[in-house]
Amino acid sequence: MNIFTITQLNALIKRTLDREYLLKSFYVTGTIINAKRHSNGHFYFSLKDEESAIDVTMWSSTAMSKGLANQVNNGMLVTIKAGLNFYGKTGRLNLVVQDMQVGEKSPLQIEFEALKRELTALGYFDESHKQMIPEMATCIGLVTSKSGAVLHDILHVSGNRNPLIQFKLFSVPVQGEKAGPVIARGIYEADADPDVELIIVGRGGGSTEDLWCFNDRAVVEAIYHAKKPVISAVGHETDYTLCDYVADARGATPSHAAEMAVMPLVVLQERLAEKENYLHTYIRTMVQQKKQELSALFNRRLGMPALQFLHGQKTKLQGLSQQMESSSIKKVQEKEHQLALLAKQLDMLNPLHLMVKGYSKIEKNQKAIQSVQDVAVGDSLSLTVIDGIITTCVEEVTSDGRFTQEL
Repeated sequence: MNIFTITQLNALIKRTLDREYLLKSFYVTGTIINAKRHSNGHFYFSLKDEESAIDVTMWSSTAMSKGLANQVNNGMLVTIKAGLNFYGKTGRLNLVVQDMQVGEKSPLQIEFEALKRELTALGYFDESHKQMIPEMATCIGLVTSKSGAVLHDILHVSGNRNPLIQFKLFSVPVQGEKAGPVIARGIYEADADPDVELIIVGRGGGSTEDLWCFNDRAVVEAIYHAKKPVISAVGHETDYTLCDYVADARGATPSHAAEMAVMPLVVLQERLAEKENYLHTYIRTMVQQKKQELSALFNRRLGMPALQFLHGQKTKLQGLSQQMESSSIKKVQEKEHQLALLAKQLDMLNPLHLMVKGYSKIEKNQKAIQSVQDVAVGDSLSLTVIDGIITTCVEEVTSDGRFTQEL
């Protein structure tokens, strides 16, 4: 029994296919699905019939030389001349286009375009009907399958950008003939939920038949009548459904829809800091401006009149001060003159002046003698004269009334 390694097995398959002459160049007919154009100009798509599909590659050189760059569209029925290629490293089998003839459109493509023309005429896809996607929706409704990769991708991207965002799942089938009305009901339920601020309708990639339920008229009408913004995230970037045209915004993939719906928390923080700085600057500017306006108003309405009033009062005060000073000086001079007169009078009454004229002060036991009746013969008296005291003894006392009569 032979046991092959993967490399040996793939090499055997490739040698076997390469020996088959019929597979080097042949014709095959099918409908284009999952068409993608790489940035280098190469085209990658699949051809399918009612039961099977196969991967196809068209190199950019072939597309340019054969004039096929604008012919690779989903839903087109084509006949290609191709060779079978087996890539040993990955075990991938695909057809490499050598030429291609475009045939009639497939029945699904014809139905798609007819319904699109009808809904366009009714205004379902008008830009005037589109709503703005909120920058900071706090709760997002997801209308998708609970078991698909879409749910995981959206939650993963959102969690990395802003873990504070909440989601509500409205689980629906995303494939099959009966899926359309169920998806429409899920959209209505999400739109009626008071917590939901934004709705994402989505599923992963697939064939035209797989995505056909998102062309259902019921789904289109549910999105058109939704009062809350709707983002369509159906299939891959090259897959377009009527759901994409009627929605308020289209995400190339479910992950891209999550990026559109959820702003990174760090961006919100930066914007908040910018607004805070702006408010601080604005408030400081306004306060400074109001100060200047108030100062100008004060100077115009109150400042100058107040300064003029204060200047007048200061002039008055200076005049009163001068008057008080002049009056005080005059009063002081008058009092000084009166005091000088009194001093002179007091000086004239000074006993020393009398002593200078020859008068003396007579005392008995330190008590002034005013009358002859105050002494008797033999009393010792003290006589105070200008330059000293004389002690004497009374030898005779004679009474004379002449001085008393004159007084």
